[in-house]
Amino acid sequence: MSTGSKILIAVLAVGAVGLLLVAVLAVGGFFFFMNAARHETALAQQTQMRAEMQARAAVIERAAAAEKAQAEKVQAEDAGASESPAAPAAVAQATSPSGAQDTRPLAERRKEAIAKAAAFLIKEQAADGSWGQGNVGITALCADALIAAGRTLKEEPVRRAIEFILKAQKDDGGIYDDVGLKNYSTSISLMVLVEADAKAYAEPIKKATDYLKTSQWDENESIDRTNPWYGGAGYGKHERPDLSNTQYFVEAMHRAGVPKDDPLWAKVVVFVSRTQDRSESNDGVIVGTDGGGLVYTPHKGGESMAGTVDLPNGRKGLKAYGSMTYAGFKSFIYANLGGDDPRVRAALDWIRRHWTFEENPELGQQGLFYYYQTAAKALKAWSDLSGEKTVMDARRRSHDWRTELSEAVLKRQKADGSWGNDADRWYEGYPPVPTSYAITALAQCE
Repeated sequence: MSTGSKILIAVLAVGAVGLLLVAVLAVGGFFFFMNAARHETALAQQTQMRAEMQARAAVIERAAAAEKAQAEKVQAEDAGASESPAAPAAVAQATSPSGAQDTRPLAERRKEAIAKAAAFLIKEQAADGSWGQGNVGITALCADALIAAGRTLKEEPVRRAIEFILKAQKDDGGIYDDVGLKNYSTSISLMVLVEADAKAYAEPIKKATDYLKTSQWDENESIDRTNPWYGGAGYGKHERPDLSNTQYFVEAMHRAGVPKDDPLWAKVVVFVSRTQDRSESNDGVIVGTDGGGLVYTPHKGGESMAGTVDLPNGRKGLKAYGSMTYAGFKSFIYANLGGDDPRVRAALDWIRRHWTFEENPELGQQGLFYYYQTAAKALKAWSDLSGEKTVMDARRRSHDWRTELSEAVLKRQKADGSWGNDADRWYEGYPPVPTSYAITALAQCE
């Protein structure tokens, strides 16, 4: 073999070795980068898991902080109470015009307060028998309060109010002036007629009852049970339903004596269940913290006047609040659910965790007097159902709700017999409205 051939073979051999080394390096690089990619993915997954755990921990921490703050508040109240056996009553008791503490029996003070409030309403009544510049709904609210205060058809203010209400009844049976408030006005007006004299007003009562039945969202409006509106009632026939209007509708049907086997009650339960922050029974229509409280409406994923709360998964959940939780609690009971029904128990548990009459839980002073009258009716319904005269809160403290609610309302009454709310929302800045709510609440405590 010539020298040139040997050199050529050597060159080729070196080249082959070089190619082999390049291949080895390429394969090694491939596995290196694959491992690096997997490592980065694992790190990203770990980071995401840590973030989710931190978010969940933050939610739990906030909840714990809130619970701790409430517990400290309760402990402070306990400490104040321990100074004197009469301390709890002294904190809430009304005072006389001179500023001195009113030590008369609660029943006596409550009776006097109701009488003064009724006198205030009569003073504010227009010549045509109305309140609120001829607003049928407000007129019915005030008339219902007068009857709750013990006033009767024998007295001119009640007669004039009912005459005004009856003049507003339409051929379709509804009682309203504003078409946007048909159900609201009719529901409260129906309650007034029933309480004033169910026998004397049998015909308008039947017409109003039939009208309200047709206003409930169901198959007659071409929707079925899968629709979030199903079973609810809104302001008017074509308005989306909400729990506030539904609770008035439910109470009107209850007072009118609609039989327990009427289909409307089962439909009510469907709607109210979907406003409850309880995933086991709300069909996933709303999302919250599974706390058992209730919100305003399930429409379009739900709405709460209290806003939202951040959930561990990064989504927003609806925040339940006091007045709607009591409204739903009462509606469940009126719709014939038993005291051991899990939906009733969940609402009651929420109430126990948020026990107070110093504010509308999660809304502060907004809608405070609406809260009072709704809570009073709901707790009265619960006491009638369960036979329990007190409520045990989440910290195992027993509450005489009639006494505590009465004291909270009485201490807010003004010298002229009225009540008002500086947090002017939902007509509570117009004194006849919160005054009517307050009378109704106190009457439930008797």
